[in-house]
Amino acid sequence: MDESSAVLKNNHHYLKTCILFEVLEKKPIFKAYRSFCNAVGQDVMKYPDFEFWYYRFYHGQRDFDYDRSADPAPKTIMDIPVSLLYKITGNLDPVERTYLRSMNKFVKDVVDSHAPSFETIVITVFEDSMTWKLNDKTFTCQDQGSSCTLSTPLNPGVKYDEYYLKKGLEHLSPILKMSGIQTNHLSLKIRKQSSYLDDLFPIPFHTKSVDIFVTEANQNFPFLSALNPGELETIILNPWRIYNIVDIQRAQQRFFETEQFKQAKHVELKSFVNQEDLVRFSHLKRFKLELDFRKELDFPRIREIISTFEGLEKCHMLIDKFGNRESFRTIGQALEVEIPFGPMLKTITHRYQIPESNEYLHFEIEDEKYSYCTIRIVKVR
Repeated sequence: MDESSAVLKNNHHYLKTCILFEVLEKKPIFKAYRSFCNAVGQDVMKYPDFEFWYYRFYHGQRDFDYDRSADPAPKTIMDIPVSLLYKITGNLDPVERTYLRSMNKFVKDVVDSHAPSFETIVITVFEDSMTWKLNDKTFTCQDQGSSCTLSTPLNPGVKYDEYYLKKGLEHLSPILKMSGIQTNHLSLKIRKQSSYLDDLFPIPFHTKSVDIFVTEANQNFPFLSALNPGELETIILNPWRIYNIVDIQRAQQRFFETEQFKQAKHVELKSFVNQEDLVRFSHLKRFKLELDFRKELDFPRIREIISTFEGLEKCHMLIDKFGNRESFRTIGQALEVEIPFGPMLKTITHRYQIPESNEYLHFEIEDEKYSYCTIRIVKVR
């Protein structure tokens, strides 16, 4: 402590005058304390002492020489019965509870007795920023060259002399390390490769649905492997850049071997899928994919494969027309569908009776506006 702070700390009348000034300015107590510390020094008076004098002056009791020694010891959060503290923390949302975990071990244990559950968690990493959204609360760490700026719901922006990913993960990681953390939907949008992200999920993560957007296909796997198979029902994978189709299809084969895929119910792939790999989707209720147009597609065979999927509810397949404006007619002809004549025709429907079954597949083949045609199939029971 420097000499000026030492003098101020021992001049009680001066400090109380400063507090009274904040009260007369009608500032909220947290804003008043911040203003007080900026004026007299960060280490001059602790918040509990400031709070005592602030409310005393606020209620019109302005005796600067009041003797506090006769007062009973002030209550702290440690004096709250565990049952009441559990009830109080239970009424907080998951983000608010995470702030309390850093107070002390006693409070942390009470907070952690509530399963940390979120509706949605969205984590986005760009070359110059990291953003995470927990339900409706947004946090951002922005790169500023040799420093960064962290913005939270409680603070619009604080500057740190640290790398933005390091500082951002310092705030996010304690939440992702909470035992039993779960969310209905997890969204990862990662447009930067960095070793800081290698251990983003250090413990098993519980989510029903995930969508992952990455710059390289193999980036999916460290994130996907942390998600509990069986609990994970919906998977959406989307490589942000498709530079090397061979690499993407190798990653795709690796994905098909994961327990997360094998136990999923709904899958959406934003990359080319070979016709022969359709059989791997037989366990799914719903799927959406783009068929690889580089090889000739056998549409009767595709129909036959899908007709064997016992649990299927519906699927959606995109096909690149690759310059053939009549490709949706070509599909209809291959399926021996009667096609009405007319240049305005954009949709063909087809009903296929599944052999030895009362069920059938309803096809809707549509010519999309730009370069795709779409096959939508619904299984009717």
